[in-house]
Amino acid sequence: MAGHGRRSRAVGAGAGVALGMAGAGVAALAGAASWAAPALGAVIGALTWGTHAAADRLGRTPAPRSAPDEPSPARDRTIPADTRPWLTRASEAAAKLDRHRRDSTDPTLTQALGNASTRIRAAADQLRVRADVVGVIDATTAGTDREALRRDERRLTKEAAAATPGPIREAKGASARAVAERLASLTRLADLRDLMTATIEATALRLEAAAERGSMLVSLRAADDAGTRPLDLTALGDELEAVQAGLDKLDEITRILQDEDATS
Repeated sequence: MAGHGRRSRAVGAGAGVALGMAGAGVAALAGAASWAAPALGAVIGALTWGTHAAADRLGRTPAPRSAPDEPSPARDRTIPADTRPWLTRASEAAAKLDRHRRDSTDPTLTQALGNASTRIRAAADQLRVRADVVGVIDATTAGTDREALRRDERRLTKEAAAATPGPIREAKGASARAVAERLASLTRLADLRDLMTATIEATALRLEAAAERGSMLVSLRAADDAGTRPLDLTALGDELEAVQAGLDKLDEITRILQDEDATS
């Protein structure tokens, strides 16, 4: 880069001298005073060199960096506030179990904790996905007043009963049934949301229990200097099975939501 700058300046200086001499010669031939021709040549040379130097600096000026793209939100929906703490605790449990795996010096225990850590980490990711489903329910039901719908249903039912047989009674009855169906659907969604949130909570607690089992195993193995006491991995396996049962329950709730959405 420095060599390029020196060469460029040399070229500019040479061009300035050449054009300056040419300008002085032209001035002399045109009958300019003896002192004017060299002065005019010097001016032309200086202007030429200055113009070349400025153009060279501009050519070497790095282009301004374009502003980085604005980071797009990872999700359009926010994680519901009542599920966020359980997601945090699930992630912490997965990290804790992974630390135990790294701390273990027993090959058998290390392998068992490695398998458990992989399953716990995947379970924590699944809980985040299910929390997104809760967010979908919240977005679907946002701004809906179920108590207001109940009042509308009661009013329409009463007005339909009071109307004389005919088109008005039929219209009022149809409106009451439509409101009742909507209310039932919203109530069902609310119930499924509560069930999913409770299952997320229970599964996160099982993840913590599995991490605690890992802590206990590492402690027991550290206390057994000779390493002769057999490891009982049953309790850890039971906690992992309980975690899987929670995930299966969340899958079932999600399928129910999908089926209801398809039939709605």
